[in-house]
Amino acid sequence: SALIQTLHMRNGFKMEIISAHYIILSIILVLTAAFAFFPFVFISRLRSEHDVARRRRYARVISLMSCFSGGVFLGTCLLDLFPDVQEEIEEVLDDLKVSTKFPIAEFLVVIGFFLVLITEQIALDYQGVGKKEERTPLLHNHAHRDYQTYSSMEDTRVTSTVRDRSLGTEDDGLLSEDQLEEHEHSIHQDPASHSSLRALLLLAALSVHSVFEGLAIGLESKVDTVMQIFVAVILHKCVVAFSLSMNLVQSHLSKWAIMRLLVLFCLASPIGVGIGMGVLEVENDVGAGIATSVLQGLACGTFLYVTFFEVLPHELQMPDGRMLKLFFTILGFSTSCGILLLDAQARGFQMNAN
Repeated sequence: SALIQTLHMRNGFKMEIISAHYIILSIILVLTAAFAFFPFVFISRLRSEHDVARRRRYARVISLMSCFSGGVFLGTCLLDLFPDVQEEIEEVLDDLKVSTKFPIAEFLVVIGFFLVLITEQIALDYQGVGKKEERTPLLHNHAHRDYQTYSSMEDTRVTSTVRDRSLGTEDDGLLSEDQLEEHEHSIHQDPASHSSLRALLLLAALSVHSVFEGLAIGLESKVDTVMQIFVAVILHKCVVAFSLSMNLVQSHLSKWAIMRLLVLFCLASPIGVGIGMGVLEVENDVGAGIATSVLQGLACGTFLYVTFFEVLPHELQMPDGRMLKLFFTILGFSTSCGILLLDAQARGFQMNAN
């Protein structure tokens, strides 16, 4: 009877952790979708807005949110992903009983950085026929593009002088409302910024990271530990989902493509939870540890590239509202730091409890 009672207790604990995993999986999916689709809906509303003054205010808000997302990406890259890569590498080396002074974690990050750079340059060079503007350097000095815009909040007419080498034309006149929408957030920008390729690479990196976050939840067999990890993961994932959505909606992707990609990203962590629930023994597998560390390192390099070559230059090179944009960038970084601090404290409490 004691054996039967023990088996019943074990089955009860197993059902409890399985139920917790399914509940957490559902909550992650719903909350991530809510934060991911908010910028998409907001910018769709902006594009349907006919009031020029209000649309200009919306564009300013979008710019500030983009700066916030840049700070989040920076914090995620340097304070979350990179330490994970170092930890995974150390565990793999310990399991293999290998000692080396070579900075493997840093090497993997740089490899990830160069993979994104090489992939993008090959793609741009391949489609370069007739699209000379797509090959301009990311940190463009604007020597070949000059925008001079004079606008007034009371007058919806905007007089502008646009000289664009790619078009080979020079046009002095009034911008229509549709043209204003295009120029409001593209003045003093590099035409290759917010490219679809970069947005897709960022999505891939974030999805890989999200799968591993889900694995951390799915591989845990204690309900209290699962809940603590879940709180940290969902806070971080909601902020990152919002930031990713901001990047995607400013790319050249279609509305339906963005929606499909956001759905895929929202499914990444739940997929990780499911994998972790089904394959608990993967935690002690050396091959899985090597694959995890390599993928995390490449993802970190992607974050590094997108943060410093895409999001921040795209916004901070524009002359208007520099200090406010800088503040929102720091705010995004601080938000990422705060979430990671809460995660560290939760893990510390758990270690003390054990």
